[in-house]
Amino acid sequence: MTVEAYIAFEEAADVRHEFIDGELIPMPGTTDTHNTICGNFYIALRQLLKNTSCKVFMESVKVEIKNKKQYTYPDIFVTCDKRDLEDAYIKRYPSVIVEVASPSTKVHDKTDKFLDYRKIASLRHYLIVDTEKDIVECYSTKDGKEWTADIYLSKNEAVPLDALGVSLSLSDIYA
Repeated sequence: MTVEAYIAFEEAADVRHEFIDGELIPMPGTTDTHNTICGNFYIALRQLLKNTSCKVFMESVKVEIKNKKQYTYPDIFVTCDKRDLEDAYIKRYPSVIVEVASPSTKVHDKTDKFLDYRKIASLRHYLIVDTEKDIVECYSTKDGKEWTADIYLSKNEAVPLDALGVSLSLSDIYA
């Protein structure tokens, strides 16, 4: 399938599909826990970024990876790049991507998805939020080359998102 055909198909589809090198990958439904964590994360980021030019998106807006060969639907992402205002359906310059990982997606989110997301030059933080335990893994970079990993395990902790100038508490994420 071509990128153009994918985009036209996806705009009319009842079910979301990621697009990986010409293949359609249907997106399964989620659990209530997954949905609650996504909502909490989205609301907290919207509040923290309300007086900035950054935009927060949740689950239904595509991110382009690999120069029009791959499109995903991150659970949450933030873009502060004005170029992302040009297209209502696809964003290309996220600075933060969050995946809320279920037991069935955790390995994929930590490996293949992370490797793919690292190809996005604007990306500075990639977070994996566990649905079973209060655990947030935050991978960060300043230059897109070297990544560091920090793990947050307590509701008393906050995840610093230096690229956005904010911190997000685990108590808000897991409320």
